[in-house]
Amino acid sequence: FPSHDRFCIVINSVSLVRLPSGVELPAYAFSMTLDADSWTWSWSATLDKSAAPHVVREPGGAPVELQAMVNGQPYRLMIDRAGRSKQFPGERVTVSGRGLAAELDAPWAPVMTFGNQAEMTAQQLMSDVLTANGVSIGWALDWRIQDWLVPAGAWQMQGVYIGALNDIAGAVGAYVQPHPTDRVLRVLPRYPAAPWDWGDLTPDLQLPAAAVRVEDTEWVKKPAYDGVFVGGVSAGVFGPVTRAGTSGSLLAPQVTHALITDPVAHLQRGLAVLSDTGDQANVQLTLQVLPETGIIMPGTLLEYVSDDGPAVGIVRSTSVSWSRPRLRQAIGVETHHA
Repeated sequence: FPSHDRFCIVINSVSLVRLPSGVELPAYAFSMTLDADSWTWSWSATLDKSAAPHVVREPGGAPVELQAMVNGQPYRLMIDRAGRSKQFPGERVTVSGRGLAAELDAPWAPVMTFGNQAEMTAQQLMSDVLTANGVSIGWALDWRIQDWLVPAGAWQMQGVYIGALNDIAGAVGAYVQPHPTDRVLRVLPRYPAAPWDWGDLTPDLQLPAAAVRVEDTEWVKKPAYDGVFVGGVSAGVFGPVTRAGTSGSLLAPQVTHALITDPVAHLQRGLAVLSDTGDQANVQLTLQVLPETGIIMPGTLLEYVSDDGPAVGIVRSTSVSWSRPRLRQAIGVETHHA
């Protein structure tokens, strides 16, 4: 990172190519966003009119795929919409869409009925969702939460692939995040540790004051719940989860889900509920896409310097904006106050 005795020059570069042909699509502007409540990137771009023949899907054909290179980092993207704009300074092609995981959602994915006829773990259940007639549809999991046991017949739902995956992850307060280029989905805890324990963790990233600007701070006061009743539906466990060292008497609204079938799931969901309490601040930070940071993903635990000194928070949203030659990223950070 820059310091008082040295500085670095970042040469920004963003390029788009059509896959699999590799045809370059000259771009004037590009942006993409991802947050903890999304399971794939949303993006848009303004292209030169010469790109028009390469961004339109053939009738009945597969979705158009692109690869975006953002300061050397590739991202696989799919086009949902394409159009023309003839406003000044000339004709442009506008495109927008989602990341590769969009193929797990409508209109590309069929509506199906999912469930577990046999006992399996939650990770096995999620892997089973990513099959058709027992054969993998080509997607894999990067499982980063605690696994738990699901009894036979405990869970069933109808929908598309991503809906079922989100339901399984959401049972314990977790979420699904896309890999930049591969057909891999990360399953992440919303809170890797309770906020009151963040001081004991080593941040994934430290941002010095010279590298970042605080754009906006929103203070949020949520109830200081110290207990919650969590449980399954037709099977599983039911009971209180209490913050250690408290009476557990200020109760959050009760939480139930068909997949809270095991003490491990029970505790994970309780932790997620009790972590989202008390005095918080949602902070917007902007910085360059630096070699040391790359694009900072939701779920990153980071330390940055605020007006009040060093602060620790977890990234909840990421937005990248490029208008040649300027490239910036804005990250939304959730912080907590004792």
